[in-house]
Amino acid sequence: MRPQHVAFEDIHVGWRRSWRRIISEEDIQATIALTGDQGGYHVDEDFARAAGFRTVIAPGILQASMPTKIGGELNFLAREISFRFLKPVYAGDALEVTMEVAAIDGEKRMVTMEGQVTNQDGEVVMTINTHGNFPHPEWGIPSKPPPPLP
Repeated sequence: MRPQHVAFEDIHVGWRRSWRRIISEEDIQATIALTGDQGGYHVDEDFARAAGFRTVIAPGILQASMPTKIGGELNFLAREISFRFLKPVYAGDALEVTMEVAAIDGEKRMVTMEGQVTNQDGEVVMTINTHGNFPHPEWGIPSKPPPPLP
C-alpha cells in the first residue's frame, strides 16, 4: 500500500492528522534492540518498580517515533524536534498521536507543527514541537512503495 502523501498547497494553519497504535511487548523489545537502550527502566522489572513504575516502560524514542508517520505523509523533512515526556508508556497502551500545523512560511516551504501523544485513558504522555520543510513540487511524489510490515 502506497502512503497517502499530502501536498504543501493542501495544508493550512490548523490542519490536523492523527493515528493510533497499540504498543506491544515486541515493539518495546525491537526499540531496545535498535537503540541499544538497556536502561533498567526498560529491561528490569524490579528496578522499574523500585523507581515507581508498575513494570518496565517503553523507551521514549518509541513514542517519539510516532509523529514520523504523519511527517512521512507530508514528505516533511524535520529540521528541529522537541519532545516533552509526561507519563510512562507500557506494553498494551493504546497511543494516539495528533499533529497540527501551527505556522507556515510559504516562501521557504517551512512548517511548524505541534502535537501530542495520548494514551487510552486520554492522558497526554508526550508533547511534540517540530519545524521543517516541504519538498519542492518539481521533485514529484515518491513512487517507491514502502517495505512490507513485519
